[in-house]
Amino acid sequence: MKITATKLRQVLALLAVNAGSTVGVERMIDELWPDGPPNTVKTIVQTYVHQLRKLFDRSFQSARGAELLVTRPDGYVLAVPSDNVDVFRFQSLLDRSRNELRRKQPTRAAELLREALRLCRGPIAADITSGPTLYGLSVLLEELRLEAVSLRIEADLADNRHREIVGELRSLVATHRLHESFYIKLMEALHRSGRRGEALTVYRDLRCILDDELGLKPSSEARKLQHEILVSK
Repeated sequence: MKITATKLRQVLALLAVNAGSTVGVERMIDELWPDGPPNTVKTIVQTYVHQLRKLFDRSFQSARGAELLVTRPDGYVLAVPSDNVDVFRFQSLLDRSRNELRRKQPTRAAELLREALRLCRGPIAADITSGPTLYGLSVLLEELRLEAVSLRIEADLADNRHREIVGELRSLVATHRLHESFYIKLMEALHRSGRRGEALTVYRDLRCILDDELGLKPSSEARKLQHEILVSK
């Protein structure tokens, strides 16, 4: 099912990220027209819902649109299991991976995190004109995506895959210049790969960037790792 109309995509996205819960008509209006709605706004919303139901009718043989997109007194519900929505699947996999890391099972944690990250095909609203709700959610999910990347690298380090992730970490450091956690993990991966000098160069880069951009010094964790590298043989 491919939807090209901008507003229709917004409606579906808003319903999907609230699957199983009622999305009020007023909330839809605020999302679709944050600068003020047209005069016939409620009729337009009803038209979008009708169009989505027709699309569902054509796309799903086992359920009709009215069964998937249910009318409630104060809004509409997308009646699909949360497991069918990538946002919820991603969050579930992230939670499960955290549990595996706590249980000292880095290989399983890394598998779950790779599965979660395969669901991330860009920001939630990358091809949708977003209002306040979808924009806020896209910001949150980007933070969770970076957390998933960081946890997957942590799992790979615990699984002695330090040599394999050096290139990826260099790319992450170049892309996220103020994300100290990636610098620390790169230092650790390089040090454990026998590349002591390169690890210390990464620390110097971190120190310069934090000072130039924010007027800050590296964290105690970064300084402690630098010291361990300096005194190592």
